Amino acid sequence: MRRIDQMRAFPLALIAIATVASAAACGSSGSKPAVQATQSAPTQPTATQAVTTTRPASPPQRFMSQRYGFRVTLTKDWSEDDALVDWNGKKLQGLGSAAFANFTDPATGRTLVAAAARVAKGMGLAEWRAAMVRAAPAVCSESSSVEETTLAGEPALAWTATCSDGYDVNKLAALHGTRGYMILLASPTANDNAEDRRTFESIRRSFRFTR
Repeated sequence: MRRIDQMRAFPLALIAIATVASAAACGSSGSKPAVQATQSAPTQPTATQAVTTTRPASPPQRFMSQRYGFRVTLTKDWSEDDALVDWNGKKLQGLGSAAFANFTDPATGRTLVAAAARVAKGMGLAEWRAAMVRAAPAVCSESSSVEETTLAGEPALAWTATCSDGYDVNKLAALHGTRGYMILLASPTANDNAEDRRTFESIRRSFRFTR
């Protein structure tokens, strides 16, 4: 009887050991915390970030003088009055003269004036420029400093003048074919001189002869 009881007890012991081992294994796996992937959220603009807006530049437009055979590119704010009569090349009349092709920017008060006249055969550029200095009105003081430049591929001379009637003027003289050209940009003295110069240079670069 005692041996039979021992044989019955042996399988029960094996079952108990297996149960304990299984419980330990389950406890070990359950003790590890789950690992979760973290993602950084995309950066969102804050309410205090400033929004920068760029004011679009006015679209350019071409103006043409039929009388003096040229075109020039300006912004849409400018207006044009072509010359109604031929200029004799002897006197620089007022900005509104009917002998000048006149272009006006009302926002800045700038006025571009252009005219051409037949020159004597053999006249050089320096002579033409000197004639334009003599042709200036008495209220204007002409600068003695002259810059060599070009106008639509032709040699040109540029200088400035200050007028007591309230204008600073950028001037340019050039010869093309048998005619002498006079281009000037008059601007109120209250305007920035550097900006006047940049405007004049932009006009000069855009200038083209059409005949």
